[in-house]
Amino acid sequence: MDEEKTFKPLIKLTQDGHLSVLKDQIEGESGIYFKQHINAHFGKSGDTLLHYAARHGHIDILRYFIEELGMDIELYNNDYKRALHEAASMSHEQCVQYLIDRGAQIDCLKKADWTPFMMACTRRDLRVIKVLLDHSADPTLHNKDGWNSFHIACREGDPAVIEHLLLVRPEVWRTESKTRRTPLHTAAMHGCLEVVKILLEKCAYKPDKKDSCGVTPFMDAVRNGHLAVAKLLLEKHQASPTAVDILGVQPLHQASVTAQEEALCFLVQDLSVDVNAKATKLELTALHYAAKEGHTSTIKTLLQLGADLHARDKKGRSALHMACIGQHAATAQTLLQLGLTDTEDSTGTMARQLAKKPDITRVFESPEEIEP
Repeated sequence: MDEEKTFKPLIKLTQDGHLSVLKDQIEGESGIYFKQHINAHFGKSGDTLLHYAARHGHIDILRYFIEELGMDIELYNNDYKRALHEAASMSHEQCVQYLIDRGAQIDCLKKADWTPFMMACTRRDLRVIKVLLDHSADPTLHNKDGWNSFHIACREGDPAVIEHLLLVRPEVWRTESKTRRTPLHTAAMHGCLEVVKILLEKCAYKPDKKDSCGVTPFMDAVRNGHLAVAKLLLEKHQASPTAVDILGVQPLHQASVTAQEEALCFLVQDLSVDVNAKATKLELTALHYAAKEGHTSTIKTLLQLGADLHARDKKGRSALHMACIGQHAATAQTLLQLGLTDTEDSTGTMARQLAKKPDITRVFESPEEIEP
């Protein structure tokens, strides 16, 4: 008998929450088979009926499966996810409470070492978080990437959750991922302004704390266009607008890579950052970075801010070379129209030699044929 095909109606009834029909199916003529295989796993995920009930928040069906059919509360799927993970991740408070009352392991681990509490912190629901904490869930445990639940909560950005975690476990902020990223990095990267305010007020993060790539929270805020967060870090945390990462790249360069033109104007016009500053490793300017990514509009913004069109990097390459390396025809066309010529770099390579695709090559043959 095709087990999954046979159970498909039961899966649908479980998902939709039709307990009475589900009971009729299981306790009907085929009931013996269903009960013998009630713990079966389905699909690529290996979910069981218990997983479906918990995920969809049907507490009455959970009770039926566990109390009347004797399903194992710790059944796990192919990712080692249990019913408690499912209920916590979907903020089903009653289901979470019921599973705990029935003896579910609080800090059981799924794939990548995620606990139900971590899953709960992916949602902005303090009720479920409180239930788990009240039953001794540990918010300081780390997953395989070194994130604890506080990192996750800071990414989601619910101030109430952050305040509560700091209240019950004041030390929870003292954590770094395996790449040395702090919850402040995470909150800044995702533009969680209210959370950043709380972290700066209640946690003793050092200004310009760097991760393993040398990235600071201010850099994270700028390159993702979160200017309100960036300004707060400048005002309340003495962040440096010219700090560099391990490649010598400044926020100016990072904002050019991500085409954050408002951030570029803020850095240059409001903070007096040198628009022609070079990243120390390869001596690339913001214009080089924008050209390599094909951000034509950003190039124009940089030039309006005073960028040097003819600036060269350590290898003698211009922005035109970088546009060709990135295979950006429209950007190369714009640079040629602005007056940047096809000159050699330090190895004698012309920009046109880097133009491999037909549309890039045509820029140099018949520039007027390519739309800027």
